[in-house]
Amino acid sequence: MYFYVDDGARAAKDTGFRYVFCDSINNFGGTVDQVEKDYLRLNIDPARQISHRIGFHAEYTTSRELMEGIAALAERYQAPVSVHCSETHKEVEECRERSGMSPVAYMDSLGLFRYGGTLFHCVHMDETDYEIIKKRGIYVVTNPASNLKLASGIAPIKRYLEMGIPVAIGTDGAASNNCLDMFREMFLVTGLQKAVCDDPEAVPAREVLKMATVNGAYACGLPECDSIAPGKKADLILIDLNQPNMQPIRNLDKNLVYSGSKSNVKMTMIGGKVLYQDGEFYLDSSKEEIFAKANEYAEKIFAM
Repeated sequence: MYFYVDDGARAAKDTGFRYVFCDSINNFGGTVDQVEKDYLRLNIDPARQISHRIGFHAEYTTSRELMEGIAALAERYQAPVSVHCSETHKEVEECRERSGMSPVAYMDSLGLFRYGGTLFHCVHMDETDYEIIKKRGIYVVTNPASNLKLASGIAPIKRYLEMGIPVAIGTDGAASNNCLDMFREMFLVTGLQKAVCDDPEAVPAREVLKMATVNGAYACGLPECDSIAPGKKADLILIDLNQPNMQPIRNLDKNLVYSGSKSNVKMTMIGGKVLYQDGEFYLDSSKEEIFAKANEYAEKIFAM
């Protein structure tokens, strides 16, 4: 979920990365008509390298009129809706003051989740919220590092799992996370739950690994990317086990979740194409050129 859909899609094509775009329209920009146009034009790639999910930024930034327009669009295409939800205590309380309901209940009352959806964060929840999410088959995407950096709170992951609510793992944007490291996110998901639940067995490593892989694919609407099997997309990473943090090889799930690091990634493949291997990125530009350009733009931004 971000802005500049065409730039993002072009970057994905240039790098070979799989790209699932979700509109972030709100009161400050974007229209329902544009969301529909994006949905129709970005879901025509037979290889599904580029795809689109209907969505908007959040309840607290979006008028009822816009949300009703998104709900009508989701109804027209029988499509799920993606949105930031219940990230902060303030967000939830202000929604209750406006509508008399929690963000989950309010958005559901507008018909936004009739065909399911994806909710990002879901930190501050009540009993009604859990029931709605379970009933609608909604995926929760937790972003623990972002929630910690912004002091938003800790999502009730153990409760979601106990209720059979599917959870995937995200990073949120660079502005509220910085390093975008899925290995760190995996550890935080389980480590934080063990602490807040006073239970060292809460949210086991195997479940976390499923959140980061299988459930992530489903949450993005990419069931063909959920596993390595005949007929599936060849999207995978190769892990170097011949490093100290991966030894001894007794329980790979725990090794990856508790000890794993991005330094263990030996190779990255998307759609059968190797994009990275042994420290080398297979791009048209060198990493040195990309780093230099990123620093050049950063200096221009800071000089404004």
